[in-house]
Amino acid sequence: MAEDTETLSLSLKLDDQTFTTDDPILTGRQIRSLGNLVPASDFVLLEIANGSSRSIGLDEDVDLRAAESACFVSFRSDRVYSLTVNERGFEWGAEEISAAELRRYGDIPEDHELVLDSKNDRTIPDDGVVRLKPKGVERVLSRPVEKICIIINAREKYVDAGKLSFKELVELAFPGSGNGPDTTHTVTYRKGRGDAPEGTLIVGENVKLKKGMVFNVSETDKS
Repeated sequence: MAEDTETLSLSLKLDDQTFTTDDPILTGRQIRSLGNLVPASDFVLLEIANGSSRSIGLDEDVDLRAAESACFVSFRSDRVYSLTVNERGFEWGAEEISAAELRRYGDIPEDHELVLDSKNDRTIPDDGVVRLKPKGVERVLSRPVEKICIIINAREKYVDAGKLSFKELVELAFPGSGNGPDTTHTVTYRKGRGDAPEGTLIVGENVKLKKGMVFNVSETDKS
């Protein structure tokens, strides 16, 4: 009598879509097929893991059991570009990569800034891109940002990189004023990050900071 075998279901993410498979080992061609990337030879497939990426050939085997979470991105392209992110090998399927993609796939913390080593440590803006060369390797590094300058009510303030809450912004604008029952505050901002360049904050909310971000905090006495 044959022994029962337990079927192992594994998942992988391809271009932000999640797929499941019972096969622990798939070829690059099979992974492309899951995402309906046809003909398969027209697409570059990259595996993202541990803050780096590598291209996967059509007939190359990928063991899905070897990674905690298998993640892949694809490009309709016939060329792979090379770069390093914090000295880790990184490949990409387009001639430019955005700062947002570098942060996402390179595991870059929010309180670090990106710099392009080949341009004398030029800072890469949050909404910027790095143009990649067919030959040669671009080097991208990240480093902690201790303080950044923001503008609150037309005055420069140097604060820790990261986030500020509604309450903290009010305190920076009106030190010691508090938020009593007879006082209300309004907080608006502009020149923010690419995903939220401008907006309004309410009590309990916070916002991710960007160097040069501009805030307007107004105070109203209801009495």
